[in-house]
Amino acid sequence: MARDQVRLGTLVLLWRRGSNVLTASQLMVTRDERIRLVNGYNLEISELEPQDAGDYVCQISDKVNKDQVHTVEILGKF
Repeated sequence: MARDQVRLGTLVLLWRRGSNVLTASQLMVTRDERIRLVNGYNLEISELEPQDAGDYVCQISDKVNKDQVHTVEILGKF
């Protein structure tokens, strides 16, 4: 899930799924080892499973909390 390169300054970029925070800036909050940050702000999930489907939110924490929602659909057989 690519995020355009942004200059955040003191702002914090979060990735979350529902109420679960996955990352905060460069800090990995989730313990799921399949999830990692690529090139600073891109969320990558390896070994996708059906339960990974859903909305992932990229949020810049400022006064208005700008959100960008990315929906993951899992296609194929497992």
